[in-house]
Amino acid sequence: MPDWLADAARAGLAGVVYFARNTPDVATTAALSAALHEISPDLVIAVDEEGGDVSRLEAADGSSLPGAAALGVLPGGAISLDAGRALGRVLAATGIDLLLGPVLDVVSEPENPVIGVRAFGTTPDVVARHGIAFARGVRSAGVGVCGKHFPGHGATTVDSHVGLPVVDQPLDVVRARDLVPFARALCPEGVPDPGQADRAVLDQGALDQGAPDQVVRAQAVRAEAVRDRAVPNQVVRAQTVRDQSRLDAVMTAHVLFPAVGPAPASVEPAATRLLRELGHDGPIITDALDMGALRQLTGSVGEAAVRAVEAGADLLCLGLDPALYTEVYDALSRAVASGRVRVERLEESGARTRALAAAVRDRRSVVGAVTDADVAQQALAELADLGAVIADAVVHVRGHLVPLTPDAAPDVVDLRLRLDHAAGRTARHVQTAIAEAWPGSREWPGSRMWPGSRDWPGSRDFSEALSSGLGLDDDGLAVLIARFTRYGVSADLDRIGTERGAEFPDDAPREAEPLVVITREPVPGSAERARLEQLWAVRPDLVVVHTGLPGPVEDWFGTLSGGGPAVVVACGTGRANAAAAVERIRGVAAGTRAEHREPRQ
Repeated sequence: MPDWLADAARAGLAGVVYFARNTPDVATTAALSAALHEISPDLVIAVDEEGGDVSRLEAADGSSLPGAAALGVLPGGAISLDAGRALGRVLAATGIDLLLGPVLDVVSEPENPVIGVRAFGTTPDVVARHGIAFARGVRSAGVGVCGKHFPGHGATTVDSHVGLPVVDQPLDVVRARDLVPFARALCPEGVPDPGQADRAVLDQGALDQGAPDQVVRAQAVRAEAVRDRAVPNQVVRAQTVRDQSRLDAVMTAHVLFPAVGPAPASVEPAATRLLRELGHDGPIITDALDMGALRQLTGSVGEAAVRAVEAGADLLCLGLDPALYTEVYDALSRAVASGRVRVERLEESGARTRALAAAVRDRRSVVGAVTDADVAQQALAELADLGAVIADAVVHVRGHLVPLTPDAAPDVVDLRLRLDHAAGRTARHVQTAIAEAWPGSREWPGSRMWPGSRDWPGSRDFSEALSSGLGLDDDGLAVLIARFTRYGVSADLDRIGTERGAEFPDDAPREAEPLVVITREPVPGSAERARLEQLWAVRPDLVVVHTGLPGPVEDWFGTLSGGGPAVVVACGTGRANAAAAVERIRGVAAGTRAEHREPRQ
């Protein structure tokens, strides 16, 4: 722990957000949390642990939980409830107070560069159903939840990490689409969630039948306390549903909604008023203030912080540079000194944050949560078991796939072009899983060189560029296609890889190895789609592992010539997704793990 952070915590710092560098394993994470809470018991420790593509606690090897898009494929909310509870136990045991999730964005834009499979789905009902169930599960384990990214980041075509997205649509469209999951998660106390009675009954049944003892005990303690105050039973029931379904905090997005106000939501007072009107009375947290969307608008992180506080934000999320903390602290001090920001305004935010910390402490006490490395390791193992069951149920094959034999040495070509800023990397968990299953596999681009200089008809410098993992450029793709064609792999193979009398060059008598292609956004007209079409033209036996949205798969791949290739729909790129994708490539059918299985919708 750096000295500046310890000093800030002693001086009243409201909270910290863990990044992957802070959480190399659950034991280290638990120890760090214990040390921070010893310095400041009211410190709110938060983390972006969404599962799937975005993980901090399992950043190195990939998340054990398939992620929101995988959960959203399943009907009902029971599995999302289970997933949230299992993840919540890991977070509670590592001393984390607040999950920066669930993602409540409705992905209405298929080319969205930053949300994608981080969301539960493409319709408000699906996102609300699964988001609320997931949040209830996390809270039942003793951890707080923060819905994001209000008013919604799902309709954007710009990543707010690098630029300012604009959703220029009427307010009634925004209300009917983007606000629905937030509104339902923030339904007023004692008022049933509109149109979700079936979900409430299903999830309450899941709690009654499958909840751990400590959750049942928590319900009993809460009911007893209310009965002591002579409150009618129906109110007890309403408050129980409210407590299990609500959000503890909400994160605002650096997205401009002209129908809401003239500034991005994170610095727009009208967006705050809208959120409070929906029933949120807890802290409002900004997305990271050093992201590109606000830097371009405000000119500095300090100014962005002041504007966010003026707009009604309670907690300001900053990046990894300690200098940002000093900059924001000084900017707010100047704003108070000049009268631009009232001290009372800051005290209001402090009260909301302290109330959040107290609520989480009480919740942990009720369910018996403890910060302990061994408990965390056991919880992580249980999460992995559940994640494998979920991934097995949802990762499926589109089209006809010929399984790879155990002795195959597939070529693996990653066509994904955009860096995943939210995940902090372009994940390579699919390549890793394939390499473990088929040790002779070769990655393009990847971390390993193709063995044997004769097999690579390019320069040393070009080969090194490919192996660096920076991505294939157009020349690199052309060289790969030339290589595949040179060794007899062309349209002379039909879609299941059967040789049809091709004449192979004298220096390449061997048969072609299987080709696995990884995609995320092969939208017709995109660069990723163009590269897929080029490979498909010369390798009609290729197999695709698609890590992006599952919904548009038929539109994206079925429109290729001849009906398109076999596609393993992975619903994300976490470790659990990748492992299930490998099982599909092996020929193992989906749904072989019977426990928790639900049919895909």
